[in-house]
Amino acid sequence: MFSKRKKTTPPKSSILVPLYVYPAPGAWEPLFTAIASHPGLNFTIVINPASGPGNGAGPDANYTREIPRLNAYANVRTFGYVSTDYAKRNLGLVLRDISTYSAWSENATFPGLGMHGIFLDETSSQYEPASAQFFETIASAVRSEAGLGLNPLIIHNPGTIPDAKMLSPAICDLSVVFEGTYSTYQIYGFGKQISTLLASSKCGREKLACIVHAVPSALNSNDVLALVNGLRTMVGSVFLTALSVDYYASFSPRWAEFADEMAV
Repeated sequence: MFSKRKKTTPPKSSILVPLYVYPAPGAWEPLFTAIASHPGLNFTIVINPASGPGNGAGPDANYTREIPRLNAYANVRTFGYVSTDYAKRNLGLVLRDISTYSAWSENATFPGLGMHGIFLDETSSQYEPASAQFFETIASAVRSEAGLGLNPLIIHNPGTIPDAKMLSPAICDLSVVFEGTYSTYQIYGFGKQISTLLASSKCGREKLACIVHAVPSALNSNDVLALVNGLRTMVGSVFLTALSVDYYASFSPRWAEFADEMAV
């Protein structure tokens, strides 16, 4: 599916992994294999124990076993998942989740649990002063949490093209400008929309990410390769899967090939 090469190599992009796979023993091995096989490829990995960090001070034993393994790799950054419900979630609950992730780095019993930033799901795509203030407050809180490191990354997921104002550095560092099926990406011309956003916002491609699922298994390999390379030309972070159901809860049969192509 991903075996043929184009003569012109697109710019490097990271793999953005929504890792909602529960870490039963062995469940994350496809990810560890890809990370170890491609030390020059960066992996941005979203950790999501319970639609957030959960109610306890730390994650369960399976997470405390596997997260330090991820963090041991130089080409990995891990991020805690936090829902915002399009700026409708209680701000105090959002900030509590962020503080919980931050505290993981202080766990003396299980060293290596620290996150490198926060992945904010269901963020607003439209600019409104109130929602912008909501997300600016969150960004300030993330950057003030010592447990998230010196330069924690703030990732937004509106899942669609946002207003350029929502890409402000005061709001986020990286934005998922498409999350959806392959057919939706093609039918609605999201490639062109992303190119337009790049031109109008004057932001760099490293500021943008795309997540495409339900890539047809029967799709011609050249067409899939063109999709991967086209995405890498426009955005700095990519996730692609052939799965159409529970697409973040397991690894696609073509996960390894996708990682190989991203590493070229």
